[in-house]
Amino acid sequence: MSEVATVDDYLQEAGALNKAMLPLGFLLAFCAQHRLLSQEFTQQRADQLSSVRLQEGQVTTLFAAHGATLYASDFTPQGLEFVRGYLPQLSADFAQTFGPDCFDIEDEWSNYQQLADLMIRHLLGQPRSKSRSRGLWSTIKTRVSMLWR
Repeated sequence: MSEVATVDDYLQEAGALNKAMLPLGFLLAFCAQHRLLSQEFTQQRADQLSSVRLQEGQVTTLFAAHGATLYASDFTPQGLEFVRGYLPQLSADFAQTFGPDCFDIEDEWSNYQQLADLMIRHLLGQPRSKSRSRGLWSTIKTRVSMLWR
């Protein structure tokens, strides 16, 4: 199996195993919420995935149950592309979201949601600015009005 990431990648910085599981645990929960996990993974981890969908218990439970390692086979092709593209940014986003003591946060869904708000931008792209869409509409109205003159 091709290893993509492991809790060991964060252990030195976090200082404790349960804290080191937070970034990748949040990432795996995000992938579960957005259907980026392979069919094989979803069949093997059905019980834990049910808790993720209902946002019950700790966020990292699924990651811990999976051995605290992510493999290429855990993801759909789109999921693997997202994970590989986002992993280099995960540490920075985690620190930016939770501050200098980021590994001291609680393993809870409200914290997950804060990071998920950043991850969704990486998955779907940045939202269009309202001013740009208003500018486009204004341009269309101006051009149409010019046609009637």
